[in-house]
Amino acid sequence: MPIIRNDLVLFSGKKDTYLICDEGSGEIESYRKSLDYLSSQVWNKDCSVILGFDVEGESSCQSYYEQIGAILRRMTLKHVFCYGQDIEKYAYAFPKGAVLYNSKSDMIDDLSKFDFEKESMLIKAPATMGIQDVISFLQRRVHDTVYEINLNAIEHNLSYLRSRIEPTTRVMCMVKAKSYGMGDVEIATTLQRAGVDYLGVAYVDEGVNLRQWGIDTPIIVMNPEDSSITSLIKYRLEPEIYSMRVLRKFSDELEKYNFTQPYPVHIKMDTGMHRLGFSHAQLPELIDFLREHPHIKVGSTFSHLAAAEDPREDEFTRSQLARFEDMANTLIGGVGYHITRHILNTSGIIRYADKQYEMVRMGLGLYGYIPFYEIQRNLRCCATLRTVISQIRTLDAGETVSYNRRYRVQNTSRIATLPIGYADGISRLWGNGRGYVTINGQKATIVGSICMDMMMVDVTGIECNEGDTAVLIGRDPSADVIAEEIGTIPYEVLIRVSDRVKRIYTLRI
Repeated sequence: MPIIRNDLVLFSGKKDTYLICDEGSGEIESYRKSLDYLSSQVWNKDCSVILGFDVEGESSCQSYYEQIGAILRRMTLKHVFCYGQDIEKYAYAFPKGAVLYNSKSDMIDDLSKFDFEKESMLIKAPATMGIQDVISFLQRRVHDTVYEINLNAIEHNLSYLRSRIEPTTRVMCMVKAKSYGMGDVEIATTLQRAGVDYLGVAYVDEGVNLRQWGIDTPIIVMNPEDSSITSLIKYRLEPEIYSMRVLRKFSDELEKYNFTQPYPVHIKMDTGMHRLGFSHAQLPELIDFLREHPHIKVGSTFSHLAAAEDPREDEFTRSQLARFEDMANTLIGGVGYHITRHILNTSGIIRYADKQYEMVRMGLGLYGYIPFYEIQRNLRCCATLRTVISQIRTLDAGETVSYNRRYRVQNTSRIATLPIGYADGISRLWGNGRGYVTINGQKATIVGSICMDMMMVDVTGIECNEGDTAVLIGRDPSADVIAEEIGTIPYEVLIRVSDRVKRIYTLRI
């Protein structure tokens, strides 16, 4: 039996629905795999399906529909819509309450009568049946500009980085700032499925959002604010504690609750970054407090390396590692129980594997970027920002492009306008001859000032038409190439992509 692979596309729909779209195989096993994925989702309590079937060529329509119906009857579904040739004749095979249509057009006309809200919905049909018109009815917004995130690439990068550490070393994955702008629940769900030990966020509201979407992996909040401690405890988030003031505030709030087990916290040590954390001189006071308050237990202690990626700073980095080890041992000896230690970020995993302790933290490497060429080749690009050409015009020498006439055409040129600008996250430093986009595999130089909602590129000599795709961030140009050109870091390039750009997620199962 051939292996069936389903290619899913995931994104938000109207009224807090979540759409899981699969346009591919019509084999029964393919439906079973996609339905299993729907059943395992954590985002919404209710699940629904819209399924299309192409039974031409099937030896027995009756047997086909009966097998599909049997799968559906074993599930708990809020809505069931199915369309296909003569399907209404086989209503007995489908769950009670299923709505069946012999034609897709009849079904689409009927969908407006139903209330879809806060549910996850699988939309699946063979490619011969098409589902785009169904998706158009249900999706929240339609744009030519999209940010496409490949969840399989993130899984690959996680697997590769895990191969660089000991099997017993635990893994914490950073999903703060919506996973560097790529998405929150979708990526957190992928990491949870992969069995990571912790997720890391910056603020409590980020962790609360993940909890509300069904993420139950332990979550560390790296910057717990005083005003959010109540929510932190309510949603069983675990705070970074970096000072006695924060610890006392948290302890006072925790005493209002009656937990049967000590509440885990994570102690931040300042080993030279000088951002947040306890100094060595503060450890005796910290230890005394922890001994006197057994309702709090240290789950881990950690620090940040300031320059793990830079060989010129190896002496300083080694001094940080030595300082951390000494401080961690002092804390462990003082409280009298085992504490997980972690200090390595992605660069540290590559360059200081002998100091992985009991846990490591993975950040930008998960998303395909690391400042080491040989390692970079083993990672996969997971995010592609793309749009389409709105218009192409031919300009003569001497004509100018965009605001302030900053770009003057030297020779007769074809100039394409793209519907994306600095409001979407494209830096104005990237323009007027600096930087490029990729169209049909060729580089098109950015010309003129980038506007709020548009930008122009020179497509002279490139075979392209209006409606063709242009890639702004992806394999080429990559975020690190853009960052180097405009004098920043890949983090900033990725996180700039604004929320008004539609995110879609692809996943092969």
